Amino acid sequence: MNPDAFQRADPDMPRRNYATDTEHERTVVGPRPQKTHADSTGFTSQCAGLATDGVMEQAITDKLTQTMQQGVADGYNARMEEDAANREVTAAEIDEKADKANCDDDELERLRARRREMMKAAMEKKQKNQQLGHGTYDEIAEEDFLKTVTSSDLAVVHFYHKMFEKCKIMDMHLSRCSKKFFGTRFVKLDAEKSMFFVDKLKIKTLPCAVFFKDGVAVGRQVGFDGLGGDEFRTVDLAWRIKESGSIEEEFDPDDEIVW
Repeated sequence: MNPDAFQRADPDMPRRNYATDTEHERTVVGPRPQKTHADSTGFTSQCAGLATDGVMEQAITDKLTQTMQQGVADGYNARMEEDAANREVTAAEIDEKADKANCDDDELERLRARRREMMKAAMEKKQKNQQLGHGTYDEIAEEDFLKTVTSSDLAVVHFYHKMFEKCKIMDMHLSRCSKKFFGTRFVKLDAEKSMFFVDKLKIKTLPCAVFFKDGVAVGRQVGFDGLGGDEFRTVDLAWRIKESGSIEEEFDPDDEIVW
């Protein structure tokens, strides 16, 4: 006679007498059917399904939250690394590093190389700006307007009228700014001869100085609004331009700047 399942597992096991099994022992082991008869509503199965769906939805939500948090963290770390890479290395920082007893020669050389690269880039930018007319305050024609505001990273265009005294005051202050803030191109444009751009930029009051960054208008100074009247300081106007992002040099509005 062939051995039963118990004897196959253990040959010394006596053959089981199924005739003496109780009703419970004859019950099939496995998942209990949720719908046991034709009139059943399947409510239990539905509850089980909803519970499973809820668990899956929560798992997906948790995963998305984790992914978003990781993305924010990665973005922050990337910005920090970029800022660190673009941070200016000063000669004083290098000297301080070299004076330390435990100075790392390789790190010191990396700092020196980075400073050389930054100085080279700054020199190239300065030469480019010189070629574009930075450091001067010139009048341009209407046909040169787009080229002027797109060739320089930062630009200020004064729309003026030759008969307005306030425009002459604005000219004086912008001429001073042009010599102090070399990173910005300062020019003026006769409003009567450039009606196309006067209309496009919706210029209604003169003088009007429009501030540009990467070819996009980011702010403007209309008349002497916010400057405190005709006797305003050049630094007050410069600070308004700085707040728009069209001056890159650092300064404080309360500084005693020599113009």
